[in-house]
Amino acid sequence: MTRKLINLKSVILIILFSMNGCADSETVTGYWTGVIEMNGKKVDLVLDLNSERQTFSSYDLMLINQPISGLKITNTNISFSLLLDVELHFKGERKNNQIKGTVEMQNGPPNMNMTFDLTKQPNTPDKPYSVENMTIKSKDVVLVADYYKQKANGKFPAIVLLHGSSTNLKSDYLYDADYFAKQGFEVLIFDKRGNGESTGEYFTSGYDEIIDDAIACLEILSKKESVDKSKIGLWGYSQGAMLLPRIASKTDIPAFLIAKSPEIISVTEAAAFSDSLRVVNLSGSNFNGQIAAESHRQVERMIRKGDDYKSIEEFIHQNAQKYPFMNQTGLHDRININEREFNGFYWKGRTENIYSYWKNLNLPTLVLFGERDSFVDAKRNTSILKSLNNENIEIILFPKANHVLKKSFDPTIDTEFDFPRLTEGYSEKVEKWIEKEIAKR
Repeated sequence: MTRKLINLKSVILIILFSMNGCADSETVTGYWTGVIEMNGKKVDLVLDLNSERQTFSSYDLMLINQPISGLKITNTNISFSLLLDVELHFKGERKNNQIKGTVEMQNGPPNMNMTFDLTKQPNTPDKPYSVENMTIKSKDVVLVADYYKQKANGKFPAIVLLHGSSTNLKSDYLYDADYFAKQGFEVLIFDKRGNGESTGEYFTSGYDEIIDDAIACLEILSKKESVDKSKIGLWGYSQGAMLLPRIASKTDIPAFLIAKSPEIISVTEAAAFSDSLRVVNLSGSNFNGQIAAESHRQVERMIRKGDDYKSIEEFIHQNAQKYPFMNQTGLHDRININEREFNGFYWKGRTENIYSYWKNLNLPTLVLFGERDSFVDAKRNTSILKSLNNENIEIILFPKANHVLKKSFDPTIDTEFDFPRLTEGYSEKVEKWIEKEIAKR
């Protein structure tokens, strides 16, 4: 039955290619590699047209196995679209084993000159790992996870990847999972509770429940025969990075931590920074920015004092009426606070101070910040961490990098265009730190 199903899918794929035009499906299908170029700057591009769902990857842009849309083939002409931060539309011509063409950006400038060039490869490269789907029980929820297992025999270091507050699916971390797996790690990524295929409710959960889920994943990894139990780490992004020292205080499984763009004090301070920056940029008023920041701190004080969700909601609405620019922030007059969610991480979590956990951290920890982060105050957080004089913590601040550690291009101050690529030096510095820590164990 399985073989018949596979054959049927293969036939359907060929028919779909044929319906799109007269191109030979054997010529179009395959593994294509090349570049996108604009103003002399290039990023890599990979098209994988072997599978049922055609995908693209760009390691420079930190994207792996993302879906292609609108694939059309007519004779030697081919067109398709990719969704990056914006949608890009590709139109090209195939000549033998090459496809060359132009790229248009949705709502982009009419004089933009972006091109692409692809070459068909003889084979799809083999990866050193396989991916197994699994489920993990974490108290009252079931987490659906992907386990990246090394194909070679032996014992390997392992790592669990933890989410940001709004990137909650395992599919959001394909690049990072692939990155660590290629470094010889066994990797676990999962859909956060209440997201994707995992059960439970997300916004009614507090940080304790999110931490429980991380520990459940660590425990699963520690039981794998192919995992070296002395070399298990935790990697976290944004919210996940912020919680790393709290998680480490509750379990002795992790041997090291990697924190990408964490907040060091509290979510309130991250929100105060982010919204004040937004207001200043929009209104040009530092005073308005201070009001936006103080509004977040006032919400935290009210929650600490024991005010109920209706009182918080009323304050936010009245404050937005008094200061209309607050409607450009997370505290706008359209907020309707759910009573059950009020006890979750988004509201009550604002009262949690993480500073003491960072201060008492006794695990080797690499902290990564982007100088142009618009969600956390990277320079302030760097200064705070340095003031701890904690020899376990190593900090790297990347210039011109944003929250996800991609290069940030600001046309108002940058004289040279570049793509939002992985910031320069990231891979080398992280790999060097990992090699140093793994060698100790």
